Amino acid sequence: MKINKDLVDATMMLSFIILVLIGTTDFSDMLLKEITMGGLALLSVAMVTLRIIYMRQKANSPKNEEYE
Repeated sequence: MKINKDLVDATMMLSFIILVLIGTTDFSDMLLKEITMGGLALLSVAMVTLRIIYMRQKANSPKNEEYE
């Protein structure tokens, strides 16, 4: 599976920023705030997971192996 590193990084940073902004904003409906923050937290965890998978793919690629 090909993972676009730039897209994953941009989505991860944007979700972190929005998560902090929503967390520090007063909402009239706390349920809506918790649902929104939960969704963004899931998105952030998914992006971190994809980033880890990307790093493992890069480390295991045959281009990084040294030949004697």
